[in-house]
Amino acid sequence: MARRKQTPVPRAWDKLSETEQAKARRAIITTVRDALQRSPHTVLELRNRVPVEMKGAFPVVLRSLLHAGEIASLGHSVYAAVPWMPQTSAVRGDVTADLIIGVLSTERRAGANAGELAGDLFIPVSQVRAALSALEAAGLIYEPKEPGQYRMLSRRMATEVRQGASGRVFADVRHA
Repeated sequence: MARRKQTPVPRAWDKLSETEQAKARRAIITTVRDALQRSPHTVLELRNRVPVEMKGAFPVVLRSLLHAGEIASLGHSVYAAVPWMPQTSAVRGDVTADLIIGVLSTERRAGANAGELAGDLFIPVSQVRAALSALEAAGLIYEPKEPGQYRMLSRRMATEVRQGASGRVFADVRHA
């Protein structure tokens, strides 16, 4: 009699041992990072790349990547890698902070204080100061020698911000 080949079966996260959870976490994170490095993908495309026996762990690991700020949901079940964000910070939208980063990344406005930024952006100085504090705490900007004159922490990051969405590829989410 021929032996049947055992087919891998997905198991829920809480049914995996600690060793199996660690193995699944590593495999899924690597798979998701590799896929999203190339372009955004739907959640089902990402899940299909995961070995069958780890599919039960997929939602838990994907949620941890989302909460860590490494990936973001673009809507319509599409996920993308998040550039420049520390892995321990959740992704949050802050228009004031985004505008400040945009202004500070321009070469003509590499250093600016809260009052100048508020005037340029038509945003109250109190909101600009709060956003500057948050950006400094996140390690994205700093005050060089002159107090209150903020700059981007990295020239490379400023260049990436200036380039905007050019060269980035977004998945077509239309239904066929």
